[in-house]
Amino acid sequence: MPKDLAPGKNRSTEGKDPEFAARVFRKWTYIPQLVVFDLDFTMWFPAMDELHNEKITKDPITGDVTDAIGWQVHFYPEIHAVLSVLKTDPQFRNTKIGVASRMEEIETAKKVLGLMDVTLRGKDVEQMIKKTLEDIADFVTIFPGSKTTHFKQLKEQSGIAFEDMLFNDDDL
Repeated sequence: MPKDLAPGKNRSTEGKDPEFAARVFRKWTYIPQLVVFDLDFTMWFPAMDELHNEKITKDPITGDVTDAIGWQVHFYPEIHAVLSVLKTDPQFRNTKIGVASRMEEIETAKKVLGLMDVTLRGKDVEQMIKKTLEDIADFVTIFPGSKTTHFKQLKEQSGIAFEDMLFNDDDL
């Protein structure tokens, strides 16, 4: 265990490092085995059906993902922090990440999953790693229909019981 996270340390005032708070994670009493996210208006905006999806590209310099007329897909700012904690905090080392989105634009969403970069913390606080959402997600279910069907499929694919899943959606 890193010295600055050792039991008994005063975590609220430890050190002069301004990034210290970013390294200290809240202790959860229950850890979900699968954290599932909806896409449109939960992880990103605009919705996939608003894009002109015949040509979606990623700028190699800026990493911006845009459609044919220049509309940009944006993550909500908190998404980077949430996914970073799920992928780097030791208490979530056995937690999987899933996507459950009911939409008609399946291929567009899958393409955007493979283009959108998520910034994750590295081993050092100053180190940042970029991975696509496609690389981060362990399970992906994108198709029109009921979220109940999505979750039955996620349960079948993952072997994880419903009560061990945590679902994030703007439409609940």
